[in-house]
Amino acid sequence: MSRILVLGAGVVGMTTAYALAKKGHEICVIDAAPGPAEAGASFGNGAQLSYFYTDAMASPSLAANIPRYILGLDPAFSVRLTLSPAFVAWGLRFLGNATQEAFERNTTDILELALQSRPGIAELSEKVKFDYSKTGKITLFANRKSLLKAAGLCKLKNRYGAEQVVLTREQALEREPALAHYGDSFEGGIWSPHDEAGDSSLFCRNLRVLLEQDYGVRFLFNTKINHVRTHANELVGVTAESKEIQCTRAVISLGAWTAPIARTAGISLPIWPVQGYSLTAPALASAPLASITDTARKTVFCRIGDRLRIAGLADIGPINGKFREDRFRTLLATAKGIFPKAGDYDGEVHPWTGLRPVTPDSKPIVGPTKIKGLYLNCGHGSLGWTLSMATAGKLAELVGVSAQ
Repeated sequence: MSRILVLGAGVVGMTTAYALAKKGHEICVIDAAPGPAEAGASFGNGAQLSYFYTDAMASPSLAANIPRYILGLDPAFSVRLTLSPAFVAWGLRFLGNATQEAFERNTTDILELALQSRPGIAELSEKVKFDYSKTGKITLFANRKSLLKAAGLCKLKNRYGAEQVVLTREQALEREPALAHYGDSFEGGIWSPHDEAGDSSLFCRNLRVLLEQDYGVRFLFNTKINHVRTHANELVGVTAESKEIQCTRAVISLGAWTAPIARTAGISLPIWPVQGYSLTAPALASAPLASITDTARKTVFCRIGDRLRIAGLADIGPINGKFREDRFRTLLATAKGIFPKAGDYDGEVHPWTGLRPVTPDSKPIVGPTKIKGLYLNCGHGSLGWTLSMATAGKLAELVGVSAQ
């Protein structure tokens, strides 16, 4: 087996390295950060393994609300228009996926991937510690209309084994007593018994140890990829900082930075970064055991060990990825307002912001490119960890096929 470079040490890159190493390949992982999952979306994500909450981002309801988002009338969602040709192209394709038919098709396609990923996460949980929990999830809905609409999608997901249950407000309180302290009203919820949670950053750090010890995987950190080098439509190497690294096979799994690096090889990808925020605070006695997703406020609450992770907001527009104090304060105020007794918000609070690499149909891009030897495993949006084991396995199979 020849050497394969894996570009990116987030959760997608790390699981890709694992899947390839298991097949006997010599693997080297390269990342600009000092260690795995230390900078991008894998560091501060919502901590949920949402195998059955795989709803595509483009939907009829989101499309209908775009004017409100542009005008800043929804604090959880912000759209700032840009004349970037890439953004315009992505936006048109995104709106093309916002029909009910496309939404259901994309959602179920992602659901199938998530179900393929679930056994792999469970298997690795026996080898890698990451505050893994199987406490299920309750998705809350503010009004009867949104709850009934979700109930229809619930029936579709139950065909795939979701075993989701529609809950009244009273049943939700019985299922998760911590909701008695919820600071806002909700009509009811959807109980997903098979959804899980954990710390993806810890997962990646401990997976690194496993990869080094059991598979001899090498890592090059503090090494920023600048360019993919090709000759006659074949991969010949990558440029990282001042280093020229020769290779004939590589996988790009750089999250939101995948598209600009792929462009250096003449490959255009329909990925646009959507910025999100999170905070991690000490969990209090009234923190929920089950994960909670508030659909109206686009906010998730997830216990990881003795900490509480709150994540949310979706900012679409010009790319910079800079931390905005005003947007973080919006998330913090939302957390304090709707779950005031869940976390110690005046204690040691760790803020984070990151870019989620979103495709128009919310489905990841996995497979070979027009450049011989160059592969992609990218575009997972906010479901990178949930889908990671499935897409890594798929990529490893495709690499094996192309090598034959």
